[in-house]
Amino acid sequence: MGKTTKVVFMGMKGVGKTAILEQAIYGNVSSITQLQSTVEDIYVANVETERGTKERLRFYDTAGLEGVAQARHCNYHIQAEGYVLVYDTGRPESFDCVVALKKEIEKSREKKELTTMILGNCLTANESPIPLESPVSKASHWSAREKIRHFEVNALDRSTLAEPFIYIASRLNQPMNKGGFPSMVRKSVRLDSS
Repeated sequence: MGKTTKVVFMGMKGVGKTAILEQAIYGNVSSITQLQSTVEDIYVANVETERGTKERLRFYDTAGLEGVAQARHCNYHIQAEGYVLVYDTGRPESFDCVVALKKEIEKSREKKELTTMILGNCLTANESPIPLESPVSKASHWSAREKIRHFEVNALDRSTLAEPFIYIASRLNQPMNKGGFPSMVRKSVRLDSS
């Protein structure tokens, strides 16, 4: 376990950012749990990676945005190494907010290779067939184009949250190459003069 990595959770108000964090870290969210609107909160967790090591992540739970226009005025993402953008699978406008947030993050950060993932939180049971233009379908296509990992989760089902948390911990804490400095390696050159 090395340094503590900073991860920002962002999305519209009421999409389940706090519920996802509370359930993944503490496992104490149920259908009767009352959660207050978040102003800002910080969670620290040791998350297992795909390699089996544990890495310390500091999650910044941000206040939910009212809409797409508010995404332009977010400053939470300046110091973060990773981003989790959350939308409600039953609210198309919440996915539009995720798209706007990603654009703002890219604009404000120098490097384009950012560790970002999208969580589609299924807050309601959908018994009707999913239409072609559902937020989940749009998010899947968009995330494939943007080369961002997309997960469908349910904040009430802790088992759906393990894979995304392992993924972000693994991506943010990749092992260093064991090779040294290639320019510092001593090479022996043999000259044949005939």
